[in-house]
Amino acid sequence: MKTVFVNGIFHTMEHEGDVRSALVVEDGRIVGFDEAAAGSDARRVDMQGRHVFPALIDAHLHMMESIALASMGEAVCSFEDGRVEPHNLAGVEARVREIAKREGARPGQMLILSNYVSAAMDEGRLPNRWELDAWANGADVWVINIDGHSGSCSSSMLQALGMEELAPEGIFAGEAHDANLGKLTGHMASRVTPAVLARGVAHFCNECASFGIGTVCALEGNDDVARDPLTELSAFLARRMPLDVRLFPQYMDEAKLARVERPMARRRVGGCMKWETDGSVGSRTAAFSRPYRDGSQGARYFETEELAATVASFAERGYMVSAHAIGDAAIDQLVGILDGVPGRHRIDHFEFPSTDAVVWACERKPFITVQPGYAWIDQRFLHGYERFLHPEQIAMQVPLATLAAAGVPLCGSSDSPVQSVDPFLQMRGMREFYLPEESLSGFEALRTYTANGGEMLGEKKGLLREGWEASFFAVDADLETCPPEALEGLRAKETWLHGRKYQPLSGGLGTLAKLLVTPPRKI
Repeated sequence: MKTVFVNGIFHTMEHEGDVRSALVVEDGRIVGFDEAAAGSDARRVDMQGRHVFPALIDAHLHMMESIALASMGEAVCSFEDGRVEPHNLAGVEARVREIAKREGARPGQMLILSNYVSAAMDEGRLPNRWELDAWANGADVWVINIDGHSGSCSSSMLQALGMEELAPEGIFAGEAHDANLGKLTGHMASRVTPAVLARGVAHFCNECASFGIGTVCALEGNDDVARDPLTELSAFLARRMPLDVRLFPQYMDEAKLARVERPMARRRVGGCMKWETDGSVGSRTAAFSRPYRDGSQGARYFETEELAATVASFAERGYMVSAHAIGDAAIDQLVGILDGVPGRHRIDHFEFPSTDAVVWACERKPFITVQPGYAWIDQRFLHGYERFLHPEQIAMQVPLATLAAAGVPLCGSSDSPVQSVDPFLQMRGMREFYLPEESLSGFEALRTYTANGGEMLGEKKGLLREGWEASFFAVDADLETCPPEALEGLRAKETWLHGRKYQPLSGGLGTLAKLLVTPPRKI
């Protein structure tokens, strides 16, 4: 039976300002735009005059960590009145003690504390193990810094992981953090009960749908543990979730890859973790060709020959390779490797490319996943780039407008749980970019989350086009023309996935039971 959606402004995203007055859907696909041709027996849905856009595609996030944190974690910091609070360790202590008291913290219990902003602290650091021991009553504490490449643990957590010698003060940064993240997530996985999982899955799916997100690219997996049950669980759940999940296994280990890739519709590998070629600016481990302002210098994580051999092995077998690179030295290394292999691949972040790397990207047109919401936050609240980088380095930030004009498909993403999954924060960061001359228009920002993501996945999604997937969302604002500040706090009024209106999940064990009996799909 056909369904015709009427009384809406349907933005096809084919080109700027291309709108239709109706949308006809059958069997989860768009079959036309002519209300009259739908027939008198078609079901009609009134969109109440709202603007309708293709469902959004988040091209880079970490789903299982987002799910676990939604159910097991607490945010330490927030943005209040133009600044980060708490902004010093005394305030952090009060916040952690408050969380520990509310959760009844005790030895053996795990507390995950996310959204810590070390760059905004008066002391400029993470809490050490002894501070966390005192504040959280001896619980197993893991503090996750907003840069995604540093954190700290309490003494009992270090002991549980056998990493006391690696981080004597309980603070991890850069490669020492990234190379051992699997141990932390593995320990977290051991505490995930069915009730925790049900709450986390419901929160994650409901939050994505509330922003109009219909597809997520889930970058999952760690090579630094013998077995990775959390990623195997993510592959199982991903096939049954109401959202479309596209798995990017973050493995170089072929045996681990084989355990999760069978249900994948296309060959993909990489992302972060083992596929990180450097760290981050916040932890001063992103690999730049010149030192940071304090004289420190981040190093590339791979020897070029080693990484080149791995990339070539996957590329020659038809895999799309995805790899994290932030500093210009790491980006140049990755670009040089990708230039010599077959296929079209992804570079994740591409945050501070050299001029040569930009020229290469404009010619070769790789898929580039970007998260300009972080730079938007840093410029206004954190000021980390100003403290850590030279002005010449800040001016190297990814030239969004230049790349878009050259036809490079920029793919919008959140890097959740490093940042909120909110796509409108990222679009605001694109439209009010740190480098104003490289800002995108409203239409170009939307394309990063729609058509470009569909092109990257090689699927008929991201456009309202006949024969394509009938996934879309409705909002009151015209996202092509509204001012950037109108994106703040924006939510979808309704989201439709494959022709069906999304119904929020309850979060009880019934949610998990329903997922278990859902027919599996390709991921």
